[in-house]
Amino acid sequence: MMLDDDSSLQGTWNCVPRSITPEQLVEFGGSLPIRMTRLTKVLKEKLGSDAPTGDEFMMKMGGLCGVEPSAHWIDIIGVKDRSVSHSWHQDTGVSYGNSDDSESTFSSDMGCKYTVMLGFPLEDEYVGTGVFSHAIKLDIEHLAPQDHNTNEPVLFEGTAGEEYIIRPEFGRGKEIIRYRDVDVLHSAPDVVHRQSVMRFM
Repeated sequence: MMLDDDSSLQGTWNCVPRSITPEQLVEFGGSLPIRMTRLTKVLKEKLGSDAPTGDEFMMKMGGLCGVEPSAHWIDIIGVKDRSVSHSWHQDTGVSYGNSDDSESTFSSDMGCKYTVMLGFPLEDEYVGTGVFSHAIKLDIEHLAPQDHNTNEPVLFEGTAGEEYIIRPEFGRGKEIIRYRDVDVLHSAPDVVHRQSVMRFM
């Protein structure tokens, strides 16, 4: 799945095409052909015959993204083995669905979109930072301007004091992080220490 050290692979985690009708699903015998065949093979080899298919795995991860997800998935590697300056940003600056009832949407996170990251460190049994993005927790939500292109990040200038920077630790039971994009600014780690991190939105 990996390309060059600083490159990325992307697509959609949604393994059920939106164009599929219930009638077409019946034609397939109630389930679609497996799309993520290589991931399915890896999961079965490593976890046994009871492992989920690659499609089930991707859909379960994507299901953590909340309401009206974009279904975008990207495998981010990043520049390894050297320190980089932080570049603080939000991916979209959007975290709410398009509900007509804005009052109920904003009063509960039931109507929220989330970013989900699944980390893969450089070695087995790794515990430490450098797998996930670093973050700054905002005191209040920051929403992108109404006319901002949702396919472009919301960029911020300047630096932050060390006391404000959160460096999530990877480890057993800490392989996934989930956050609302309007609650944080984030940046690549000081030094990347990962094979990759998968981002689901």
